[in-house]
Amino acid sequence: MRLIKRIGSLPILPKLALTFLIVLTPLFYIGLQMGESGSDIVRDEISNSLASRTELYMDLLDSDFDRTIRLLGEYMYDEDLMKLSTSSEVMPVIDRTYAVLRLKNRMDQLSRSSSFVKNAMAFIPGMNRMVSSKENSISDFDNELFQALSQRQNNYAEPFLVWKGRIFISMPYPGENEPLFLVAVEISSTQLSSKLKQFMQDNSMAALVSNNMEWAVSGEFDQVLSNELPDKLDTIEVDGTQIINLNHIQYLFVSKESEIINAKLMMFVPVKQVERPLERYKNWVFALYGVSVLVTIAFSFGMYRIIHRPLKLLVKSFRRIEQGKFDISIEYPFTDEFGYLYKQLNAMVRELKRLIHEVYEQEYRARVAELRHLQSQINPHFLYNTFFILYRLAKQEENESIARLTNHLGEYFEFITRDGSQEVTLASEAAHAKSYTDIQTIRFSNRIEVKFSEVPKEAEQFIVPRLIMQPIIENAYEHALEKKARGGVLEVDIQITASELLIRVEDSGEINDDTLKNLHIMLNSQQDVAESTGLINVHRRLRINYGDKAGLRLSRGELGGLKVILVIPIKEEDSNASITDR
Repeated sequence: MRLIKRIGSLPILPKLALTFLIVLTPLFYIGLQMGESGSDIVRDEISNSLASRTELYMDLLDSDFDRTIRLLGEYMYDEDLMKLSTSSEVMPVIDRTYAVLRLKNRMDQLSRSSSFVKNAMAFIPGMNRMVSSKENSISDFDNELFQALSQRQNNYAEPFLVWKGRIFISMPYPGENEPLFLVAVEISSTQLSSKLKQFMQDNSMAALVSNNMEWAVSGEFDQVLSNELPDKLDTIEVDGTQIINLNHIQYLFVSKESEIINAKLMMFVPVKQVERPLERYKNWVFALYGVSVLVTIAFSFGMYRIIHRPLKLLVKSFRRIEQGKFDISIEYPFTDEFGYLYKQLNAMVRELKRLIHEVYEQEYRARVAELRHLQSQINPHFLYNTFFILYRLAKQEENESIARLTNHLGEYFEFITRDGSQEVTLASEAAHAKSYTDIQTIRFSNRIEVKFSEVPKEAEQFIVPRLIMQPIIENAYEHALEKKARGGVLEVDIQITASELLIRVEDSGEINDDTLKNLHIMLNSQQDVAESTGLINVHRRLRINYGDKAGLRLSRGELGGLKVILVIPIKEEDSNASITDR
């Protein structure tokens, strides 16, 4: 929520640019997702292609080697081979020669049965000879090779034998101690590698590896990868497509395992090669987004010159008007919409200045008239009571009391009938209020005790409106203390803080919640009161002079009666003047 408010508070130019970027970002995101989707599609297609190539090559190997193994099995029952192995010594020379030639022809056929067969050979220990498809005739017996190929094995579970880096498939015919004969074919690693290359893509690598790691044939395979591959084989899934890391490079890996030849075929394609066609697309997407950002900036700058800058000047002018500064006049060279707005703004400012001047004069006159009216409404009931006291004292011939009363009464009338300024010092105002309480003390004798504190030295010269304390004190006598037969208390206290002048008037009368509530309603009412004296009189005069922070605060006091706190805010210059006085 705060972020939304903060964005909403930005100037128009950043918000405009941010709006364009917010609109462009989903399009950019969609472009990237399209690129990723295309990358996945291309990767899947390449994976499928690799899988198809791998399966095709492995099917080719399975078919060829299955046929070769079956042909080798058929030679176990070859009549010529059987006779040459068991009775070559007693055979006529001509028959033996024809048998060898027929066997040589069969070895040639076996060699041509598969492009992967390099050589086909038959070992005949009884003749101490070996018939090979590579030889034109019978050759000497290779006993070391014969012994290596005579190992018993399941040709359908583990068909290949490795001897001195050469790969063979052999089938010995069992004898008592050693085989009577042995038929074998040598597999051409070169042909396996060459055929494997035909199934590979550009920059890809492939390897045909036996499951027991006895032999391996690669098409194009980096030596570093071949060193790392054995450690990876345990973690690589067979017959699947996945991405693996070799030599800190990612490869798309496809494998296929053959149960016939007990080997697996693996093909590797660098992921970069797979995704290379899409890199250019991604680059174009980023370039498009970058160009869009530049276009947004250029458009925003154009909008700034066309709309934002004139609007900013208009807002600045309105802020000056809010601050009460009407000395503005905007010059605009064009006659577009902003030209019309500026023209009307200048006319509005001139009209406001005229209206404010008129309202100010009217308000000033009204305030002066109201002040005079309010001051003229001081209740004359006090005068009647005072003259009655004089009459009573004269009847009792209390001349000293009459002298003091007439002195206080003279000071009282001197203060309220003084012509000139409507404001006096706080010391003068307090002295007048003290004269009033002295007069009332004479009137009520010992029934009411008055506690009037001294004015703080630093506040004596503060200027305050005339007659703000005496009406509050008069209200306390009239509505609270006058009815008390004895024990009445009136306290007047003056305090000053850093920001306010506080005058407290508190009596010991009784006041209920309803009366207090009605007083608050009367003070806060904006309606004119025909006979507004006492509390309302003072409260309105303070508000007129000092604003809403000034006025009266009413509450129930600790003495049990009404507590009135008169509040006058202290201006900074008044505070400085007070410090200077001190």
